[in-house]
Amino acid sequence: MTLLERTGQNWKVYLFIGLFVLGCAASLLQGFFYASLGKDLAIQIALGGVFLIVGSFVWAGQNVTCPKCQLKLFYHAFRHQKFLHWFAWLLQLEACPKCGPAAEPRRPRSGKKSKGLKRP
Repeated sequence: MTLLERTGQNWKVYLFIGLFVLGCAASLLQGFFYASLGKDLAIQIALGGVFLIVGSFVWAGQNVTCPKCQLKLFYHAFRHQKFLHWFAWLLQLEACPKCGPAAEPRRPRSGKKSKGLKRP
Protein backbone atom coordinates (compact mmCIF):
# COMPACT_ATOMS: atom_id res chain seq x y z
CA MET A 1 0.00 0.00 0.00
CA THR A 2 1.42 3.38 -0.96
CA LEU A 3 1.88 6.33 1.37
CA LEU A 4 -0.90 8.31 -0.33
CA GLU A 5 -3.32 5.38 0.04
CA ARG A 6 -2.46 4.88 3.71
CA THR A 7 -2.93 8.57 4.50
CA GLY A 8 -6.09 9.01 2.41
CA GLN A 9 -4.60 11.56 0.02
CA ASN A 10 -5.34 9.79 -3.27
CA TRP A 11 -8.33 12.04 -3.85
CA LYS A 12 -6.04 15.07 -3.90
CA VAL A 13 -3.97 13.59 -6.70
CA TYR A 14 -7.10 12.64 -8.65
CA LEU A 15 -8.51 16.14 -8.20
CA PHE A 16 -5.20 17.58 -9.43
CA ILE A 17 -5.40 15.39 -12.55
CA GLY A 18 -8.99 16.47 -13.21
CA LEU A 19 -8.26 20.18 -12.81
CA PHE A 20 -5.08 19.91 -14.89
CA VAL A 21 -6.88 18.12 -17.75
CA LEU A 22 -9.77 20.60 -17.61
CA GLY A 23 -7.34 23.53 -17.76
CA CYS A 24 -5.47 21.98 -20.68
CA ALA A 25 -8.70 21.29 -22.54
CA ALA A 26 -9.93 24.86 -22.03
CA SER A 27 -6.62 26.32 -23.18
CA LEU A 28 -6.28 24.14 -26.25
CA LEU A 29 -9.88 23.76 -27.41
CA GLN A 30 -10.65 27.48 -27.40
CA GLY A 31 -8.57 27.69 -30.58
CA PHE A 32 -11.00 25.41 -32.41
CA PHE A 33 -13.97 27.58 -31.44
CA TYR A 34 -12.20 30.92 -31.79
CA ALA A 35 -14.31 32.08 -34.73
CA SER A 36 -17.65 31.15 -33.21
CA LEU A 37 -16.83 32.36 -29.68
CA GLY A 38 -15.31 35.66 -30.58
CA LYS A 39 -11.93 37.08 -29.67
CA ASP A 40 -12.72 38.29 -26.15
CA LEU A 41 -14.42 35.12 -24.94
CA ALA A 42 -11.76 32.88 -26.48
CA ILE A 43 -9.01 34.82 -24.68
CA GLN A 44 -10.89 34.61 -21.39
CA ILE A 45 -11.30 30.84 -21.76
CA ALA A 46 -7.61 30.41 -22.65
CA LEU A 47 -6.47 32.49 -19.68
CA GLY A 48 -8.90 30.69 -17.38
CA GLY A 49 -7.41 27.39 -18.53
CA VAL A 50 -3.87 28.60 -17.84
CA PHE A 51 -4.86 29.83 -14.37
CA LEU A 52 -6.55 26.46 -13.71
CA ILE A 53 -3.37 24.60 -14.69
CA VAL A 54 -1.13 26.77 -12.51
CA GLY A 55 -3.66 26.74 -9.67
CA SER A 56 -3.90 22.94 -9.71
CA PHE A 57 -0.11 22.67 -9.37
CA VAL A 58 -0.01 25.17 -6.51
CA TRP A 59 -2.96 23.58 -4.71
CA ALA A 60 -1.59 20.03 -5.01
CA GLY A 61 1.88 21.19 -3.99
CA GLN A 62 0.56 22.74 -0.80
CA ASN A 63 -1.84 19.95 0.14
CA VAL A 64 -0.14 16.64 -0.69
CA THR A 65 2.03 16.32 2.42
CA CYS A 66 3.56 13.75 4.74
CA PRO A 67 1.33 13.54 7.83
CA LYS A 68 4.32 13.00 10.10
CA CYS A 69 6.90 15.64 9.05
CA GLN A 70 4.72 17.84 6.79
CA LEU A 71 7.09 17.47 3.81
CA LYS A 72 5.31 18.69 0.71
CA LEU A 73 5.52 15.45 -1.27
CA PHE A 74 4.18 16.88 -4.53
CA TYR A 75 6.84 19.60 -4.67
CA HIS A 76 9.51 17.18 -3.50
CA ALA A 77 8.67 14.74 -6.31
CA PHE A 78 8.61 17.52 -8.91
CA ARG A 79 11.98 18.95 -7.82
CA HIS A 80 13.98 15.82 -7.04
CA GLN A 81 12.82 13.25 -9.60
CA LYS A 82 13.38 13.10 -13.35
CA PHE A 83 10.97 15.16 -15.43
CA LEU A 84 9.05 12.23 -16.91
CA HIS A 85 9.16 10.09 -13.76
CA TRP A 86 8.11 12.41 -10.91
CA PHE A 87 4.40 11.68 -11.07
CA ALA A 88 4.81 7.89 -11.16
CA TRP A 89 7.30 8.17 -8.29
CA LEU A 90 4.76 10.13 -6.26
CA LEU A 91 2.00 7.58 -6.86
CA GLN A 92 4.27 4.63 -5.97
CA LEU A 93 5.87 6.20 -2.90
CA GLU A 94 5.93 3.74 0.00
CA ALA A 95 7.51 5.93 2.69
CA CYS A 96 8.35 9.58 3.19
CA PRO A 97 11.81 10.43 1.79
CA LYS A 98 12.52 12.72 4.75
CA CYS A 99 11.27 10.89 7.84
CA GLY A 100 11.11 7.35 6.43
CA PRO A 101 8.60 4.66 7.25
CA ALA A 102 6.88 4.42 10.59
CA ALA A 103 8.97 2.59 13.16
CA GLU A 104 8.22 -1.10 13.21
CA PRO A 105 9.01 -3.37 16.14
CA ARG A 106 12.11 -5.51 15.66
CA ARG A 107 11.56 -9.17 14.99
CA PRO A 108 13.60 -11.68 16.95
CA ARG A 109 16.32 -13.39 14.92
CA SER A 110 16.08 -17.07 14.19
CA GLY A 111 19.25 -18.15 15.99
CA LYS A 112 21.62 -17.24 13.15
CA LYS A 113 24.79 -15.46 14.10
CA SER A 114 25.23 -12.16 12.37
CA LYS A 115 28.47 -11.16 10.77
CA GLY A 116 30.17 -7.94 11.72
CA LEU A 117 29.69 -5.75 14.75
CA LYS A 118 27.29 -6.76 17.47
CA ARG A 119 24.61 -4.34 18.51
CA PRO A 120 23.78 -3.85 22.18
